[in-house]
Amino acid sequence: MPKRVYISDVNELLKEGKKLIESEPNGKFIHKVGIVNLVLSGLPVSTISKHIGESVNTITLWVKKVDEQGFTSLLPKSHSGRPPKLDLKQREKIRTALLSPPENHGYRVWDGPALSNFIEKTFTVKMSTRQCQRLFHELGFSLQRPQVLPCKNPDSQERIEFKKTPIGRKRSKPC
Repeated sequence: MPKRVYISDVNELLKEGKKLIESEPNGKFIHKVGIVNLVLSGLPVSTISKHIGESVNTITLWVKKVDEQGFTSLLPKSHSGRPPKLDLKQREKIRTALLSPPENHGYRVWDGPALSNFIEKTFTVKMSTRQCQRLFHELGFSLQRPQVLPCKNPDSQERIEFKKTPIGRKRSKPC
């Protein structure tokens, strides 16, 4: 492999790299700087690659970036991701609404479909039922279902009749 001809002074880059390793709290950045420093010290890229676990091409790319743009080019870039559909104010309004009785907003219970409808009516933002179920958990709520089986008196006629219905037969455990 041909020896690289550097644009910048190798000794200056090596000094800068050593200073950055000592001062930078970012682990990935320190890893990259350390590897580049090894190359700048004269170790062959193929040897470093075998021992560190990075490919020769990756290490060569890092060295090239440092040579042309400096060590700051190895800093990780921030990834913004997809913006949320609801901002913090809207989420707080939803949380306040969930703390109030659902009847105040025209619903029987607060569940995924009801919350989806509420968000669409209030903020004109369309969210699926599953997204709304996740939102419940993000806001600190958990799913609570009303008990379907009459449980007060296990021998009551109401309970015996309920067990004869299709819903009652599907339910295997008594309350």
